[in-house]
Amino acid sequence: MTFHQNHPANRIFVIVVLLSVCLTTQAQLTIKDRYWQYNGRPVMLLGGWDHGHNPFIDHDQEDENGKQGVSSEAQIVAAMDELVDAGGNLLRCVLDPGMAAGIQNQNFCALSGSKYDLSEMTGPFWSRLEMFVSEAGKRDIIVQIELWDRFDIIDGGWKSWPVSPFNPKNNINYTTAESGLEKSYASYIDHPFLQGVPGHPVYESASETRRKQFDLVRGFQNKFVDKLLSVTFKYDNILYCMNNETHEDPAWGAYWIDYIRKKAKSHGKYVLVTDMLDKMFEGVESVDWQYMANHTDTYDYIDVSQVNSRHRDQDHWDCIIGIAEDARHKNILLHMTKLYGNDKALDGDPWSRFRPGDSENGIEEWWHNLLAGVAGVRFHRPPSGLGLSEPAKNNIKAARLVETKIRYRDVEPAQHLLSDRESDEAYLAADPGKAYILYFPASGEGKVTIDLSKYKGVNFEVSWVDIGRGAWDESKSTTIKGGSSVAVDRPAPGHWVAAITRIK
Repeated sequence: MTFHQNHPANRIFVIVVLLSVCLTTQAQLTIKDRYWQYNGRPVMLLGGWDHGHNPFIDHDQEDENGKQGVSSEAQIVAAMDELVDAGGNLLRCVLDPGMAAGIQNQNFCALSGSKYDLSEMTGPFWSRLEMFVSEAGKRDIIVQIELWDRFDIIDGGWKSWPVSPFNPKNNINYTTAESGLEKSYASYIDHPFLQGVPGHPVYESASETRRKQFDLVRGFQNKFVDKLLSVTFKYDNILYCMNNETHEDPAWGAYWIDYIRKKAKSHGKYVLVTDMLDKMFEGVESVDWQYMANHTDTYDYIDVSQVNSRHRDQDHWDCIIGIAEDARHKNILLHMTKLYGNDKALDGDPWSRFRPGDSENGIEEWWHNLLAGVAGVRFHRPPSGLGLSEPAKNNIKAARLVETKIRYRDVEPAQHLLSDRESDEAYLAADPGKAYILYFPASGEGKVTIDLSKYKGVNFEVSWVDIGRGAWDESKSTTIKGGSSVAVDRPAPGHWVAAITRIK
């Protein structure tokens, strides 16, 4: 049969198909040139949140002892509105099903008497999750969902494993003998729950009997993920990350990436997937970065959150810039759902043993990452991060103000253009001759020199954002002339950022 484009019926068919394609394309979160696009437009993802790992449930804002409360739906929606009002559009959601069911009474599977039945994935966990991603989608908020969490399968941490439905003592579906899972785990290292997938070295070297145990457990893991996807595939504002800061062999996450991609393909769904490896803080030479950066067929983007977990000041910049330069050469999008640093985590306070740094460090990490070329940044929850506190919201506002003059995607790190600079005194990203973003941390003298020697006869407007207030300080705006190296002073103590643009 010949297709005649000008036949009326066929013209209608073509219009319908094209309209369908356009709607599908615009609804997707996609990647272009190492940055995000949403609804067909470039977008920077910026976020912060005060609630816990699974924010569609966990309300306690500074929980350290397994006292997770349960938010009301109204509280969740109000927090989203607060984020959006500040200019934010990024949330993180670690599922932690063991904690949700065993501690917070938000079951993800059915009950059979006093025990769980993993063969039926049903319960308030799922309706809560759907409410969360749906309300986020209404506000154009992107949600990164992290499927598995090493802290959800141990006796310590969230104290989840003793009460988890996946623990053999708590379900009707398998015993320890049948599953190979113990009733108690002090550590997530060599935990069989994270090893029983094809491709994992432990699974591949296992006996036939041991593989049957792995396969039994994995069948219920598959059911959990299938149910998850039955909810999330309805929405287009989802990123899929396989783990929260995992130490496990990458084959564990790679199995679930492949699993989700195949499910998505069978549903005609487009997804973006990654993993979060814990030792990213070791920098560009780390095993974790080298593995992920050289397996871009597996990872659509790379979550490098853990870069923020160990470094301060200039050392933090040096770590992220090494990764960012490699990412630029390999065309990799960098993303972060956790920026650490809060005065509430200093010596003697919760989280102090992890040395996340003070609140000033959290603010510095934010701007380092933006100028280095990270496409999505989000403050971690308190007390380890600034969450959605007033300082966090003001940093989001400040970042958006800069964006009204200069897009972050249009500049590259340009420290070589700075002179008369002390360590950790100032940071620069630029499209030389056109646009410069200059950030001054609260530390240091706050005065550097920018090389504008190639642009004789060109004037540049310097517009200042007071990061502490999240607002322009128009009284400090000025004009500088190209043709030489020009000194630029921070207007006052504190964190400041300048948008320096060419005057046409």
